Amino acid sequence: MSRDTNPPGDKPSARRTRIPWGSLAVAGMIAFGFWLWLSPVYSFHPTCIYTVNARITADIEVDGEKLSATVVHQNSRSRAWLSIMNSAGCKQRYGNALTYKLRDDRVLMLPSRLCYRGQKAFPRYGEFDVLRACAGQSQGPDTAFMVDSATRPGRWQVVTNGIDFRVLRMTATSTWSNPTDDIASIAPNLLKAEFKPDRQRSWTRSPEPFIDWHRRYNRSVPPNGFEFEVINESF
Repeated sequence: MSRDTNPPGDKPSARRTRIPWGSLAVAGMIAFGFWLWLSPVYSFHPTCIYTVNARITADIEVDGEKLSATVVHQNSRSRAWLSIMNSAGCKQRYGNALTYKLRDDRVLMLPSRLCYRGQKAFPRYGEFDVLRACAGQSQGPDTAFMVDSATRPGRWQVVTNGIDFRVLRMTATSTWSNPTDDIASIAPNLLKAEFKPDRQRSWTRSPEPFIDWHRRYNRSVPPNGFEFEVINESF
């Protein structure tokens, strides 16, 4: 007489293992949290937003020397409902300038901010030629800043594309990476400097806003928190 009390067709090998809904929910929450962690800064921020998160690469030529640099740039800003009260509360600390160290120790800083036309085109295309899109625009890659020395910065001046240097190629490509640049590895002493504009020049037309103040200011450095004071003067 058989002692198998299981109903026909209900053998252990044929039973299906059911995954508890709670385990699926936990796994989903972990995956969602990991996705948030990998997302660029301000992607899901309640008060900050951006329309451009781009990997920008530019090849330049200065005095016969050809160099290339890449940053990840984000045009972060406050959301519309908060902009009146907090217009400067979503500043981006990284990726605002492409940095090139020349063989004679000079440093060229090329702002990576896209022109208005480029910012409008970027969400639609996700990749474009910056030189072509921004030709003739006020915020195109036509103005940069030259610092006299990466080792001991003391002077800076405005330089012009086509006269003092030449941008050979500049592209912007959508990316899901956090903003970043290589100033710390190429010219770390720029992160110890304060860039002084002259009386005739606006603060926004100096290198000062392109390297975030919080990256440069050091309370332990007397008397004003900067090791180098870089003045606007030709060299």
